[in-house]
This record gives sequence, structure tokens and C-alpha cells, in this order.
Amino acid sequence: MTSELRVRYADGAERVLPVRADETVLEAAEIHGVPIVSECQSGVCGTCVARCSNGTYAMPNVVGLSTNEKASGRILTCQTRVTSDATIELDYPLASNAAQILIGEATVARVERLSPEAALLVLDTSSLGETPSFRPGQFAQLRVPGSDAWRSYSYAHAPSSAPEISFLIRVLPSGVMSDWIRDRAKPGDRVGFRGSKGSFYLREGSRPLHLVAGGTGLSGLLAIAEEALRRNPSRPVRLDYGVRNAADLVLSARLDALAAAHPSFSWRGIVQSPSPDRSGRIGVVTDLLAEGSVDPECEVYACGPPPMIDATRRWLRENGRGHLALHYEKFLPSGARPVDETAPARPAIDLADVRARGRGTAVVVGGSIVGMAAAKMLLGSFERVIVLEKDQDHRKKEARPGAAQGWHLHHLLIAGQRELSAIFPGIIDDMVEAGAFKVDMGEQYRLLLAGSWKKPAPTGVEIVCAGRPLLEWCVRRRLDDVPAIDYRYESDLRDLVLDPATHSIVGVVVAHDGAEQVVPTEFVVDASGKNTPVPGLLERLGIGMPEVEEDCLNCFYSTMHHKVPPGRAWTDRVMMIAYSQRPQQQTYAASYYIDTTRTVLSTSLIQYNCYAPPRNEAEFREFAKLMPSSAIGAELEGLEACSPVYNFRYPEMRRYHYERMKDLPAGLIAVGDAFASADPVSGTGMTKGLLEVADLKKLLDTGRARDAALVHDYFVAVAARAEEVWSLVREQTLRFSWIQDVEKKRPFGFAFRNWYVDRVFELLHDDPDVYRLYQRVVHLVEPATSLMKPSFVARVIGHWLRTKLTKGKTLIERNFENGRMGEWHVTRL
Repeated sequence: MTSELRVRYADGAERVLPVRADETVLEAAEIHGVPIVSECQSGVCGTCVARCSNGTYAMPNVVGLSTNEKASGRILTCQTRVTSDATIELDYPLASNAAQILIGEATVARVERLSPEAALLVLDTSSLGETPSFRPGQFAQLRVPGSDAWRSYSYAHAPSSAPEISFLIRVLPSGVMSDWIRDRAKPGDRVGFRGSKGSFYLREGSRPLHLVAGGTGLSGLLAIAEEALRRNPSRPVRLDYGVRNAADLVLSARLDALAAAHPSFSWRGIVQSPSPDRSGRIGVVTDLLAEGSVDPECEVYACGPPPMIDATRRWLRENGRGHLALHYEKFLPSGARPVDETAPARPAIDLADVRARGRGTAVVVGGSIVGMAAAKMLLGSFERVIVLEKDQDHRKKEARPGAAQGWHLHHLLIAGQRELSAIFPGIIDDMVEAGAFKVDMGEQYRLLLAGSWKKPAPTGVEIVCAGRPLLEWCVRRRLDDVPAIDYRYESDLRDLVLDPATHSIVGVVVAHDGAEQVVPTEFVVDASGKNTPVPGLLERLGIGMPEVEEDCLNCFYSTMHHKVPPGRAWTDRVMMIAYSQRPQQQTYAASYYIDTTRTVLSTSLIQYNCYAPPRNEAEFREFAKLMPSSAIGAELEGLEACSPVYNFRYPEMRRYHYERMKDLPAGLIAVGDAFASADPVSGTGMTKGLLEVADLKKLLDTGRARDAALVHDYFVAVAARAEEVWSLVREQTLRFSWIQDVEKKRPFGFAFRNWYVDRVFELLHDDPDVYRLYQRVVHLVEPATSLMKPSFVARVIGHWLRTKLTKGKTLIERNFENGRMGEWHVTRL
């Protein structure tokens, strides 16, 4: 069935396109050249948000939208399929460059049969109007002439301005692309084109590269090698290349030429099936890894079929190279689809067998910092811990797809540092050695509070700050040294196995490589974040879902990285944070160095109640003008961008009231955002989760792991902690009048509480003791009630009265009256 979709833009422009029942809105839009801004395409980041104003549609449960937004017709186009003629509305104009995908038709220039199983397809892109831009390692989607079939192939060369592009294609015994290549392809044929896509690409850096290719996986790695050597001819690049048959060792002359031109490049080939006419190496590609040394400081890029990727990962882990940054791309069979959640019921599970095999084993769902900390802590009560992570292997200093928020500003608060250090002794030193800052927040942060920049002053509050990928990478390396922890990537939780006789969880059903398996366990910790499937799985088991409480924020994060040339780096600070004065302002911004090299400045711009984030550098700079201080935008002047715009949408604060449930099974708890999340601007997320892990440890130390009472006691304890954090955060978020049911959510005395907090903000500008106590409250070291002690209240009220008696105006009143909210230039900070 095909439906008609009308796409309306904010500037009044419209586009109409057909959408098949099996296509998402975004897929159909890309096919027909209708621009819709998108990013992760997995329903996590929320960038492709739209509103369906007419028609019907189907959309799975997604984390990128709040419950209220779903009820009002908001959709994520990457996940939504229309089921009738429909109209969607976008909050940005068609006139701007909303989509980065180039769509059209290219012309076949030539087809070179390199072997019985490989061909080089060369396309002329002149008819597209521009040469496709891509990062080396990325792929394009090609439509086979005479069909509606699209297939994905990596570019087989480094980016250039030449109109010709090429792809190394495997020719199978049958298949729509293989049949065309083998039987009908000829110069002049028109091939549909969509590009460029993919998160597998060459990263910035200077470390040696070790490339591992399997079959036509050579394509993307050849592009990476050429580009790496173009940027830095002396950079060591080594390629290990494995194929099944000698004839498939293609493009060897091109590799030889690359080696002749660049002494820093070398390659070796290996063939799995021996033949009489071949005298070279026989075996698999991991044999090449074993033959030569793998530089302990290199980065590894691997591309090829899943067995080769898995074998490479296993070899690195077993041979002391598990710490290396590994980027990989698995080739899946054409038309391969993930496990179908609506598939027929699974075969009956032998509960006695599962229960017996699960003894001594705990499972953690989610490999975040909180999940990894929970895994290490559980070894005090269990012999073995299995970590299930949906993402690919992410032992590298960059954000992973399943944590779209990873590119943005993160803080590990003082309370969180203490708990993480208790689980991983020396971890803070590891982070500092890897490039994180450890600084006195009062001295090295510049904070815009109450409309004015806080004067630098020591507080004794030492904070560790860096990009989240660096922090996560440091923790992940620690698990490599713990053989009792089995870290399983690309493993998606699909179900819980409940033993009715004991009313306890005895296993989990996991999808991996297109198949499901039961993982026996005695205890499950859900650390899978806001997109947790566990409440829905409890409903499926007949236990019921916990009550959910939500505050819709419509919070959009946009982050870009810029190179900082010599002479421009700050020497007196590592970060600037401009807090909004709510409710008058709805923005927040931060600029900070991602590590101690001070060569890359990361800028995060946040706006609440936002549906139209910036999509390119020009729009990002315009977005910066909306921030509470012009100093944020001023810092970007003259800097060169070194990243795209990373967008991430945080629709709402959410917490599950497990503590109110009477029938929870034994052996199942939740930590972090899987239990309760808060406004990310508060910076409390990681720290709150680590405190929950500490609460769990105290209970497990009593030896009651299989007792349902432990589950109840845990959720009662962490519910009280969540309430404290929510109360602290809501003092700011509930100032916004547009939050749904805001009057019902505001506690008694809310207006006075706002007034009092504003007076605290004003006093801390002049009173170091007040500033020091405020920071300890924010860092969850002191309770918020510390700010309400009689002696402290007297200081705050006294300062306000002195201001009024001298007929002065408060700091906030002066700043708003003069229109000077944070307008000090950065040189005056």
C-alpha cells in the first residue's frame, strides 16, 4: 500500500511524496529528495522531530519524545510509518540546508570485473549537480537500475573534487545488484544515489593506524588509508587484508603503488583457501595480526563480514590489545533485518535448567559509566557478571550511537567522583592522565549566575571535567583487567525470564547477530537509560508497569567543536557556563576544552521548548546569539570548526515509581536514568546513578540478593534520593509556565522558594562562604536543606534588606532593567 505524504515547512513551502507501508517517513523523504533534518536515525537523539497534523501513523516507543508530545501528534520521522494519507509539519524552513544527504541519479562510467566475486563500479556524478561529500570510510546507497532495491557500499577512495566515484562490490551467485553487475551493467546506465552516510569513518588524530580488511571490506579502508596519508604522509599505516580465494585479493597493484609512494604504509594479504598457483600466506586475517606486532598506541579500523570482525575483536582482547580504540563496520547480507519483535512466541524455556546455569551470575543491561560501575560492584556478591550493551565496541574517546548525549557537556560531581573512586581506586588519576582537568571549580570555571559573571575565587571544590567519551573510555579500560566480567556488545535485551514458582527473574532474552538467546542469571541491574524496555517487559509478564512521572522540557542540545590555534587558548580557566535566569530566559550555554591539550574548544548550546535546532555552522553561530551571554558567541569568532553540529533532544525528566509496586520480582533493580532522570543541565545524572549503585552495594552486602524484600528496600531508598534531586532541579524547571500541569506540580510556597534562591545567587557573588556551600549542595555533598539553616537564612535575608534599605535594586533587577544579562565580553571575565 502507498500513501500520500504532504510535508510542510515553517516558511510555508510544501512537498508531496508517496510513502510505501514498509518505509519510514525519513526513508521515503530521502528517496524522493525531500529534506528532513536527521542524525542518529535510531529514535534516540530526537533531531528528526515533526508534528503529524493529519492522517494516521504507527510509531514504536521512542525515547526522543515525551509522553505529552506523542499524545499531541509529535513524531520522529526516522521511526514513523504512515498508515494513511497524512500531513507532517516541520519547525524549520525549507530554504535552509535542512538535510545533508545528496539525492539523485548518477551515470555508470565503467564496470571493472576484478575477480569472479568482486567488481569496481565507477559512477559519474556530474548529473547530481555537485560532487558527493563524504568522510573516508562512509558509504552511499545505490538503487539498482530497473528495480526499487537500494544497497549500501563504501566509497573505495579518498574524498576528492573529481566527479567520478567508485565502489568495490561483492558479486554473489544471485542477488539484485549482483545479477545486474554480472549480466547487464554498462556505461550510461542510470543508478539512483543517496549519500553520504555512516558512523564508520577516519577520525582526527596522529596515532599509527592498523587497518583490518575482509573481502570487499577493503573498500572503505582503502579510502581511510589514502586520506590518512594525504593528511600526514609520515603517519604509520598498516593494512592486513584477508580473502577466501587468491583471485579475490583485488586492487593489490593499487596497494603496492600506495606503499611505493608512502614508506610509512605497508600491507599484507592472506588467503583462506590454498591454491597451486599461490605461494603467499594461507590462513585468516587474524593470523596476520599474530605474525606481526600490533602497536600498543595505534587505532584499529576493521571492515568486513561479522565473523571476521568478531575474530578481530577477540584476538585484540586475548592478546593484550583490548584497550585500543577499535572502529569497525560489519557487512550484513543484503536485506538483513533485525530480530522481529512481533515474531511468533519463543519455544518453551526449561526454567530448571536456566535457574541452575544462572547461579553465581549477575547481568547488567547497559554499558554506561553507571552500568560499568554496577558491574564491578556486583563482583562482591557474584562470581561472574555479564554486561549487555546495544552499541558496537566503543573503547574509544568518542560518543557512541546509543548515547547520543555523549558529545555534549558532562560533569562528574564531587559525590560521583567519590563513589566512582571507591569502586575503581585511582580512576580519577587515570582520567587526569588521559587528559581530563582536575581543577578548583571556583577558580577555573567562569559562571554566569543571576545575570552576572561570578568572580573567580577558590572554593576547595575540585572537579574532574572533560568530554564524556574520555571519562567513559577510562572506566571501560578498567573492565578489561577483570576476567570475571564478560562485556558483550551488540546485545539487545528483548525479554525477562520469570520463574513463577519463586517469583524471581532467572534469565534474560538477548538478541545478538540476528538471533535470540537466553542468558541465565540470578540478578539483573537495568542500567539501559531512559529508553529502558524493562517497564514494558514487566507489563508483558503480567506484573504491571510502574507509575511514571514526567516533566516535559523540550530541551535541545547542540554542540560543535572548534580548533584553538596557538595564542587563543585560555590560560586562566577551562570552562565558561552561562546559566539562564528563568523564566525570562530559556537558554543555557557552555564552552570548554575537551582535554588538557587545550586545542579543541567544545561549545554546547541548549534551548528549552525547542523544535528547530541549528544544523550547520552558520546556524550554530546564529543560535549562539540567543544564549544568556554574548561571550559564548564571541569565543567562536575566528575559530575553525572541526566537527559537524551534534544535536540531541532531551524531551522530559522521567522517573518510575517502583517503590509503589507491591509485586516486584526478586532479582531485578534499576539504576541511573532507567530509574529516574533529571534535567541534564543540572549535571546530576551520572552522580545520582553512582549513588544508587552505592545504595545497592549496602543491601547486597547483607547477603539477600535473591530476596524480593531487598528489591523493595532498594527502591524505597533510591526513591528518597531521586526526590531530593528532583526537588533541587524542579526549583528551576518549574519556573517555566509552559510545562504541562505546572501549577499542579509546583509545591506549596514555590514562589517564595524561587525568590529565596535568587537571593542566594546574588549573595554568593560577594560571599565566598555562601558560594562554597552552594557548590557543595549542587555537587550532592551537602543536602539542599543546608541552605535553609537559620544562620544561613539570616545572612541571605540580611543582605537583601541592606540592599533595600539603601534604596538599591537587586542584582537581577538591575541586569534586566539595563538589558545587561551576561553581556560582559569574554576579555572582562
